[in-house]
Amino acid sequence: MKHKIPRDGNGQWTFHHLQLEYPEIAGKGIIYLDVWPIGYPIIAVYHPEMIAQFTQEHSLPKYDKMGKVEFYGFTGGEDIVNLDGNEWKMARMMFNPGFSIKNLLSLVPDMIDEVLVFRERFRKAASSGEVVKLEDYTTDITVDVIGRAVLGTRLQTQVKANRLMSTMKSQLRLIYFELDLRKILNPIRPLRHWIYNRIIKNELVPYILNTSQNYEKIEGPKTIVALALKSYVNETQDYSARGNIPADFIDRIVKHIKIFMFAGHDTTATALAYIYYLLSKYPDKAAKLRAEHDEVLGPDVAAAADLIRADPTLLNKMPYTIAVLRETLRLFPPVGGSIRQSPPGHFLTHPETGVRYPTHGFMLHSSASTLLRDPAYWPDADSFIPERFMSRDESDPLYPIKNTWRPFEMGPRNCIGQELVSVEIRLILALTAREFEIESVYPADAPTWMGHKAYQVSNPEVVATAHIKDGLPARIKSRQ
Repeated sequence: MKHKIPRDGNGQWTFHHLQLEYPEIAGKGIIYLDVWPIGYPIIAVYHPEMIAQFTQEHSLPKYDKMGKVEFYGFTGGEDIVNLDGNEWKMARMMFNPGFSIKNLLSLVPDMIDEVLVFRERFRKAASSGEVVKLEDYTTDITVDVIGRAVLGTRLQTQVKANRLMSTMKSQLRLIYFELDLRKILNPIRPLRHWIYNRIIKNELVPYILNTSQNYEKIEGPKTIVALALKSYVNETQDYSARGNIPADFIDRIVKHIKIFMFAGHDTTATALAYIYYLLSKYPDKAAKLRAEHDEVLGPDVAAAADLIRADPTLLNKMPYTIAVLRETLRLFPPVGGSIRQSPPGHFLTHPETGVRYPTHGFMLHSSASTLLRDPAYWPDADSFIPERFMSRDESDPLYPIKNTWRPFEMGPRNCIGQELVSVEIRLILALTAREFEIESVYPADAPTWMGHKAYQVSNPEVVATAHIKDGLPARIKSRQ
């Protein structure tokens, strides 16, 4: 099957091609796969209601090898993505307030400062006419927004090297989600993890201690970390004692921050790059998005930042912009699905046939990337049609079917940062889409896959989430 995917094509699309190659088997809702010796036995689940059975109706634990193998060196598996049971519940409760839409909107004025730097970089690139890797730009802005939202600091990744993020990116290169013998057999990989963990902790601890000791002095909106520390602050009324946060508590906070910064910048940066790419390919959709921005923010592009700074809720009046984001994530999800641990005696039941399938001993994979391109649920599945998410009429063929849109997964283990992604991308587009156009400049003989030269790849030099091919080589053009 792999030979039908480009050599650098991201592995999440293997499940999509399995469905195309074996439609009768996939039509039963699941496919059993034994990929020994290169991986663990896996069940790819294609039916949305069967996926719901182990992610929503009964949310099964994350597959234990994720924390024990893939993320072990990065966080020891002690982070909000990999924890389970009461530990996960406590972590989710601790961080939920910071990721609420109300709190995120309160942080928008700070985010604007970073987006204005991003816009200025676009202006310089447009003036020079040079070809840039757009994903480098989108990565830097998402890192800086995460810095403001999570830590309350300006990391300034867009203008200079940053030790925290450069170290984290170096460490992320050690992580693998697909078979990578170079990484697995590298004898110094554990040592490098130890060194990077030490550097990153030394960078993050001052922010944690400062927030704890000066909580009451923080004026205005509270960052995600500040709100997470609120319960500790309330229990520790002695200001002098707040600098003595238990070491294990600090370690756990550091690990959560690391996973937020990894997931928050990596997947958002890719999604943003794909939005610019798709808007360039579908000028009619770009025109509708710009018209919405004109309607909400007025025709004066220069005034937009101040208007949003004064009233961040203006971002809530952009349904078509949200639809563009949702449709982009449908076509190009950065992560292909969730992987869960199946307990003894567990079965999945096909909702139409009633057939029960045993699952114990297998990874359960919610094959979201396949489901999101399945024409049985999405008419004209390979086309960019944001209007799908504007429909409120359930009889409309474009109306999304229940449980089929799941780039952030669904159920209690859905992505805690999805509102941050939405706010951040709406803000960035509101301040750039009317001023600039993006022209991808792939070579004429560049390979095309699934209808695009900008297909999703695995880059062995970085963590193996799905990235846009070659970082999206592009020219940025001014529309002014």
